[in-house]
Amino acid sequence: MHRFCFGLLLGVSLLGSARAGDDLVSLFDAKVHDFGNVPIGPLLSHEFTLKNTTKSTLHIYNVRVSCGCVAAQAKDATIEPGKSTTIYASMDTRRFNGSKTVTVFVSFDQPRYEEAALTVTAYSRGDISMSPDTLAFGQIRRGSAPLAETEVSLLSGMKITGVVAESGYVEVVSKETTPGKFVLTAKLRPDLPIGKWYTDVWVTTTQNGKSAKIRLPLTVEVEPGLLASPSLLQFDAVAGGEPVKKSVTIRASQPFKIIGIEGGDGVFKAAASTKDAKPVHILTVYFKPGKEGEFSSALKVLTDLKDESKIEVKVSGTGMKD
Repeated sequence: MHRFCFGLLLGVSLLGSARAGDDLVSLFDAKVHDFGNVPIGPLLSHEFTLKNTTKSTLHIYNVRVSCGCVAAQAKDATIEPGKSTTIYASMDTRRFNGSKTVTVFVSFDQPRYEEAALTVTAYSRGDISMSPDTLAFGQIRRGSAPLAETEVSLLSGMKITGVVAESGYVEVVSKETTPGKFVLTAKLRPDLPIGKWYTDVWVTTTQNGKSAKIRLPLTVEVEPGLLASPSLLQFDAVAGGEPVKKSVTIRASQPFKIIGIEGGDGVFKAAASTKDAKPVHILTVYFKPGKEGEFSSALKVLTDLKDESKIEVKVSGTGMKD
């Protein structure tokens, strides 16, 4: 009980010294996110961005929600001045029907005890369904142009009259297959950025002359078009004399040539197995320390690919006495 009272008094004291309008919730890019009309089924996602524009270090010690249909977590617990983090919130539309408003409570204990309230809302509609319930591409290789499809079923009399993605990297079209059933096909641009990301697809429906927009989530994880396996190569302890060698595999989504290999500081060297254009190349990496000590470097593999022309392989090893 004493610990709680002390913390409460400390929080009140610190709050009292702050200027009006300095609530930590004001550091978020938005306090409310409305997913709008959505079908029952998809898992909706949103990131609230927090930028620390204060002169103090912020610390998030807890994130909780007012409903089990939403899960939320902080990307970083400690945010230094000038730095940013995100609060990731996901809403399960299978857990409710109709309108739903959920509060995400973000609790701070530095620079003071304070709780910021963020809100996510949605209207889950039972008159529209999807199979599968999201446009999910999964993992793809950068440079490819895959497709993802979902079938949308509408109640009698409803039609899809328009479909558009929020991201310019996505093209979506719809086609009516049978009355009340539409197939949505999404195609990604080959120059899609690397990483995990999501966007929204907005579907316009019309019934009895009235229009409504439905939000559908689209998710994808883009891997680099050029991959090294392993990307970190570690040699066992080596005495002087003959070099030891290991292999590294370099892959791409299309045939390519290795036109050069740079770096290594003279201790590490590498050679490609062929000069021909292939989607997979094997590099032989040699380690000859020449003296005692710890060695680390990087080998830069240069290719003739246009978008991702080079990749780095980190190498390390230990030299021992003979």
